Amino acid sequence: MVLYFTQRWIFGPLIPSLMEAFGTDKTTLGIVGAGSLWGYMLTPIIAGLISDRFGRRYVVLFGMFGLSAMTVVSGLAHSTGQLFLFRFVTGLIEGFFFIPMIAFTMELFPERPGFYVTFMSSGTSFGWFTGPALAGWLLDLTGNWRIPFMTTGIAGMILAAVLLAVWPEEKRERHPGGKLLDPSILTRSSLIMLVLVSCTAMFQISGEFGFAMWYPVFLKTEMGMTASMAGLVAGFWGVGQFIGRPTMGHISDRLGYRKVGITGGIIMGLCLMLILKIDNPVARGSITFITGFVGCAVMGSLWTFTGLTFARTRGLALGVLTTWSYAIASLSPITIGWIGDHYRVSTGLFVICVPVVFLACATFAATNLVKKQ
Repeated sequence: MVLYFTQRWIFGPLIPSLMEAFGTDKTTLGIVGAGSLWGYMLTPIIAGLISDRFGRRYVVLFGMFGLSAMTVVSGLAHSTGQLFLFRFVTGLIEGFFFIPMIAFTMELFPERPGFYVTFMSSGTSFGWFTGPALAGWLLDLTGNWRIPFMTTGIAGMILAAVLLAVWPEEKRERHPGGKLLDPSILTRSSLIMLVLVSCTAMFQISGEFGFAMWYPVFLKTEMGMTASMAGLVAGFWGVGQFIGRPTMGHISDRLGYRKVGITGGIIMGLCLMLILKIDNPVARGSITFITGFVGCAVMGSLWTFTGLTFARTRGLALGVLTTWSYAIASLSPITIGWIGDHYRVSTGLFVICVPVVFLACATFAATNLVKKQ
């Protein structure tokens, strides 16, 4: 999971170099950055159905090897069009890794799903640190934006080969009567609940992905930091999430997934406002850490809540949630890039990321109104 999100979030610190290399603007690079999100929205439902029916192992490993290979290919792009295409295909393959991995983790540890899902996904949070920090460091060291893609992609392919050799066999859980689709997900209450959790993910991912992509650019272009320093400060967000995910998961197992997720989202929104307003760099780094620490509660609680609510169609429900949320959330980095071209990146972060985080809290709270049939 560390390598997975390292590969995803190396993009932000590379944007200024990509603008210079390809002679393009922030809006175009925002579209390129959204390419993987657009690809990702097309496959989670398929991945969830296949893994529900036939098991998680080979679906996960296919996704991991494929996205790593495409990360290497992305480093070979010679135009923004090629880079967009390669990132789009990378996103297509990502769904086969992440969605079955969440379902697999819940099945391994049913007694404390909140803690173990967030403990597993804390790797993605650390990737939020290593991605920007590694990309900025390699860029300053080599002056070549291709190196971060090559380095992280090759590392992911090696790890996928190791996991293929050591992953244990698993029991396959099949739907009753051999059906590919369990009809329980089609009841009225299930569909309403699925819409609400999907909207919660849509708002939260819009805030998180827009912030993670453009925060390093804001630090470099508006705060005057080097690429290495911008990547390091932005990486505190991932460090906070890395520590916060298992912590919040443990708390949510005890206090309730919705309660912890909503509270964490409210605090996150307030912290985002502070990050963009204060001038002290030490305080900004500290609040970035806190934002990641408490903000991770939203998605961590949501994944677990959804998996437990749709226990018989876990992979499919997580796939639907991801497809819908990524389809809309992909507009976030594009919009922030456009605002950055016409105004300031900080303006884009403030008017996009802050409101959607509070909207995620509102839709998560609305799930309390759904009565299970």
